[in-house]
Amino acid sequence: MSPLVYVYAVLPRPIATKLKGIDAQPVRWVVDDVRAAAVSDVPDEEFDEAPLNEHVRDLSWLGPRAMAHQEVNYRLHEDGEAVVPLAFGTVFRDEDRVRQLLHDQRAALAARLEAVRGRAEWVITLHVIKEPDADYVAAASPAIQAAQKEIASSPPGRAHLLKRRLAELQRDELRRIQAESAEEVVTRLREIATDVYLEPLPTDTIERPLVRASVLVPRSAEARFVDQVERLRSRWPEPMYRVLLTGPWPPYRFGGLQRDSG
Repeated sequence: MSPLVYVYAVLPRPIATKLKGIDAQPVRWVVDDVRAAAVSDVPDEEFDEAPLNEHVRDLSWLGPRAMAHQEVNYRLHEDGEAVVPLAFGTVFRDEDRVRQLLHDQRAALAARLEAVRGRAEWVITLHVIKEPDADYVAAASPAIQAAQKEIASSPPGRAHLLKRRLAELQRDELRRIQAESAEEVVTRLREIATDVYLEPLPTDTIERPLVRASVLVPRSAEARFVDQVERLRSRWPEPMYRVLLTGPWPPYRFGGLQRDSG
């Protein structure tokens, strides 16, 4: 059995680097025209389609190999002008099929490389750690303030009915405030970012974020971007909220191709 060719990323051209990838195999270049794929050899008994589909369910197998994949792409991103990172598990039978990928997708690759040139990906999340209390919601809601004034000036019977409606209004206003908070975060990010992608929010976790976004930021604007995130932290401070930021990363969301073994 011959080894398979594992592809980490595509760059406009090869760059001088001495990297080791999965299983400490040296990273080399497969070139077609002006594009270059960073590749290494992997064993077919682990990375052929059927065994790979089994292995990715085993975290003890997947963990170190996924970390090696990420490390190669991180280094390529740091050293190169533009990088299109491929998803974990992109394997081909031989180098000729890698060259065929570079040839067949030359237009798409050129567009993606240009879109991410000189840019990095960041991920920002706004969490609600402590549910806002009634006073916080009322301070941010003219509708609740008006309802409270009406209750205070109403006779007991009507005031009782209005209080029941107030509880529903408070729930509606909390949802509105949180939706507007998420929208404001995205608006602030767009002031600096080249692109913003709103990630799907998990529905099966205890702590559900208000917003989670992948953000494409010019490397020249990263200091301004981080300052903007700090302003967001001041706008939504702990312990009620938490703003989490990770990056810079290779642009998987904005430049990456999906796994397509050949």
